[in-house]
Amino acid sequence: MISRRRFLQSSLTVALLPMLPKLAVSADLRVRQSWPAFCTGPTYPSLLYAVQTMRANKTSTDPASWEYWAIVHRYNCPHGKPYFLSWHRGFLYRFEEMLRQVSGDPNLVLPYWNYYDQPTVPAEFLDSTSSLYRGDRQGTDVYGALSMDPFAPEITNFVRYTGATDAFEPQVEMHPHNPVHNLIGGVMAWIAYSPRDPLFWVHHANIDRLWVAWLNAGGGRHEPATTASYWDGDNFYGKAVDSMPRVWTRNTTVKLGYQYDDETMPAGLPADPSPSATNASVASTEAFSLGGTTARPAAVGNVALGASKPLDLDENSISVQVTLTPQDANRVRSAMIQPAAVQPAAADSTGPVRVVLDGVDVSGLGKKGGYFYKVFVNLPQQGVAAREERNFLVGMVGAFEISVAQMKASMKGMQGMDMQAMDHMSASGGAKARLVFPATEALKRAWPDNLDQITVSFVRVDGRKRPTKGRVIHIDAFRLEADPAK
Repeated sequence: MISRRRFLQSSLTVALLPMLPKLAVSADLRVRQSWPAFCTGPTYPSLLYAVQTMRANKTSTDPASWEYWAIVHRYNCPHGKPYFLSWHRGFLYRFEEMLRQVSGDPNLVLPYWNYYDQPTVPAEFLDSTSSLYRGDRQGTDVYGALSMDPFAPEITNFVRYTGATDAFEPQVEMHPHNPVHNLIGGVMAWIAYSPRDPLFWVHHANIDRLWVAWLNAGGGRHEPATTASYWDGDNFYGKAVDSMPRVWTRNTTVKLGYQYDDETMPAGLPADPSPSATNASVASTEAFSLGGTTARPAAVGNVALGASKPLDLDENSISVQVTLTPQDANRVRSAMIQPAAVQPAAADSTGPVRVVLDGVDVSGLGKKGGYFYKVFVNLPQQGVAAREERNFLVGMVGAFEISVAQMKASMKGMQGMDMQAMDHMSASGGAKARLVFPATEALKRAWPDNLDQITVSFVRVDGRKRPTKGRVIHIDAFRLEADPAK
């Protein structure tokens, strides 16, 4: 077991450890490599040894155990909030140092999985004899999680704001971050347990790399000022490492002693490695393909604006038609013509028109993951190209998003408990989720010809060739809400 003193000492002297000058752009920095380069390099055995050793350590209060990091993530990660990226950068930084400590290899650096280059799970993670293996994964293809939306020229802001449509952090969290968790499935589909899967770490290293790449691309892209409140987030990683020096997680990663071997944004989506794995089964004869067009799926019923309807989601894509009275149409029209109130706000700010899912729960089948749904408003019947989906997209829903909402609900009853006490409680606490998706800006972009009806569509995306059939999500009350007209 590694002593706390040794952990702290090693963290304080990280800049003095041997470097990798042959790979580094700067000889003073470690380089996080892409997985194909890393797994053929000299430190790959050290990673395997460290993972095996940490997984064998059952003392969850020990940072040298695998479970310690899952518990820290469960109760501290700020999903759906400002400083989501900043918190995870510090999380990876500390975990990477522990990998070096456990392996005894000071040159070990956390690699990343660039699914924009290769969207299938690397073969080394599928070897059942390897410490990188997990048998609960439901999918091996994350092509359906990928999007170029976070890298669009107009995405120049960083932090989520009320009314803003140009913020990178919420865009990259919505996709590809969350859908990758969903499509892999197993523990990756649940916020409480996802760091138990070794894929978590190479996935999040890639998300961190995409942050670096986005900023490096220029074009007006910028982070908050050094003095901005964004950097004051609660970067807590458990009492066992609480006395470590505070790390500066702003994009100057050189201050953390590392860089990536590729710090450029994706130029486009890769070729779909398995089209049948990402095609949705739709409740209509209209074609759906991520690489071609997304067509509006068939409707399963009608509901008035503000009224609720129960929904079950299964292997099919569905739509719900929301009818508007003339008075309701005025309410929606009023929201559409109002200028966006661009100002700092809580992450759950949803705007004047919103899709609300109340009492959301996941079936036993759904808890396995391997799927998610894109939620659209007024998706055209004839379909749209993948690059145009953004005009109609309001959010995503899958096991991962639901687990985040359940965790937030259950955490309200855990105030004042220490991490170990909270860990004895159920990860979800039995709470049903409430998901709210802002729809105003999507309606503005689509700008319907008439407002007697708004259609909300749930388009299914799967991460394997043969999607499981059956109910995965139950929604007690689906509705579309609009604030009173001003």
